[in-house]
Amino acid sequence: MDRFREATPEDRAAILALRARCFGDVDPEKQDPRFWDWQFRGARVFVGERDGAIVTHLAFVRYGNFGLAVDAMSAPEARRSGAYSGLVAFGQDAVRGDFELSYAFQIRKPVLGAMLRNGWSIAESIPVLVRPAFLPVRSAPGIELLARAAAAEMAALARTQDFIEWRFFDNPHWTYRVTGARDEAGRLVAWLVSRPTTLKGYATQAIVDVAFTDARAARRLIRDAVAEGKHAGCRFIAAFVSRAHPARPLLSRSLFIPGPHRFRLLVRTPRQEPWRVTWADTDHL
Repeated sequence: MDRFREATPEDRAAILALRARCFGDVDPEKQDPRFWDWQFRGARVFVGERDGAIVTHLAFVRYGNFGLAVDAMSAPEARRSGAYSGLVAFGQDAVRGDFELSYAFQIRKPVLGAMLRNGWSIAESIPVLVRPAFLPVRSAPGIELLARAAAAEMAALARTQDFIEWRFFDNPHWTYRVTGARDEAGRLVAWLVSRPTTLKGYATQAIVDVAFTDARAARRLIRDAVAEGKHAGCRFIAAFVSRAHPARPLLSRSLFIPGPHRFRLLVRTPRQEPWRVTWADTDHL
């Protein structure tokens, strides 16, 4: 019989060992205890035990007013036994009063059934947008590299200062290139976050987040990210934005097209307004 409970910091080593069993060498940086401490600061982490050993795991990380469900995993011996489904029910009930609503991004097929059985629904299937790096790109003047000190200015356009500092400047492994553009009065009117990574075996410059009040300035930042990827020798430039995100048409006009890989956006609580999400709303990049 499985026992479900909230995890403690003392469970970290066992959770990381479970991650190694489930995911092997995928995202090896997530095996670093420093990364775990960064990702799960203030999170609600839940585990399922069988015979005294942790065999399944799910966490809810605060992203603004919402809870992002991440790191769904089960040991091979616990799969298809109902353990993960039971943990989902236990965890979502425990965080019921913590968040305005909960959401998740489903990539692996085995996770979907348990989520749907526990009342989650598919809000959107979002493709990764890709652009071959060899395509020509015009220069992008007036681009400024932003440091942590600019987080308050960035928050005036989108997100919160706390989230920006944590997500883009505090990560112990992922180093982001944060760029901005200003108007003639010196006000920040657009910012973009990107980093080089490897997606499906290809060197890729990933556009992680973008926010703006001036679409022309945002397009300059997109061109700059493309040029940065070309300069770094990347094969592709990639972005991840939902249909309702204002950057989606800008990326389309910059020759980004839907690729073959998609994330299903799952939601636990109904929401009427459209979802505007990017890779920054995931734990993927």
